Amino acid sequence: MAFSVLMPAADLAGSKDPPGMKRYEGSEIIGYREPKFDEYLLPLGVPTSQSPPKYVKSLAIEGQVSRYAYVAPAGRTATELLRNYKLEFARLGLETMYEKGVDDPGWFGPTLDKIVVEDGLGQILAYNQADERVLVGKSKAAKPTYYMVFVTSYRDGLIPDRIKSVQKGRALAELVVVAPDVLEQKMTFVNADEMKREIRDTGKVALYGILFDTDKDVVKPESQQTIAEIVKLLKSDPALKIHVVGHTDNQGNPQYNLELSRRRAAGVVRALAAQGIAGDRFLRRWRLRACCVE
Repeated sequence: MAFSVLMPAADLAGSKDPPGMKRYEGSEIIGYREPKFDEYLLPLGVPTSQSPPKYVKSLAIEGQVSRYAYVAPAGRTATELLRNYKLEFARLGLETMYEKGVDDPGWFGPTLDKIVVEDGLGQILAYNQADERVLVGKSKAAKPTYYMVFVTSYRDGLIPDRIKSVQKGRALAELVVVAPDVLEQKMTFVNADEMKREIRDTGKVALYGILFDTDKDVVKPESQQTIAEIVKLLKSDPALKIHVVGHTDNQGNPQYNLELSRRRAAGVVRALAAQGIAGDRFLRRWRLRACCVE
């Protein structure tokens, strides 16, 4: 197997490999799009339309969409490149959802969507129907990560000036990864009056503006607006005591998640205490979900 974690100096500035997945040994990153929340049409069959892209079978998904374009070392073939990606799928335990071999009908090149052509690579990836292959798979998690691998070799098309390593016959790989959705919350701010009304009506209020980094229990700085409103609520009613209920999702080890939710509840209490709220006004609980105040 020719995959490696080595990173050649010629990689595109600021680029990196997808988490957990190795690259073909000696390959260089010539195109990169960092993860952003977006939608993606995952091909599960041959194309039926080029613009907009449509397929015999497809799956519309959304999540953190990232993209990685590689040029393989000279002398490597598209066949060899695809074979190694299949071995990498096996190493990661991915489920293959679709595969298009070199002799199978269909031309995927022109369907490459907007994230592929953002940096001018569309032509060098699109113009070799005879050499293209496609491999699509997903992880076996409850909320899977999806992978689309497009492999070809350069035959024709305009090469961006910044890329020096692409020449006739060089094998190319385009990898799109769609990780479970993490949507930046833009419409979840709740002020003190709304909290008071929700607690009066239902006995609790969900606050999604309290944010943590993955696997961390320290409240992120962008949570301060919500923390300030909780402080305002508590100072407006000195008799009010609250349950701080920490949550996580239900992915991974349940015991670990329970402990993380406990630590996150404690992290919220620390953040409120730093704003002058006495510790005897809190009860802490934890569950495997998100975060709220009751």
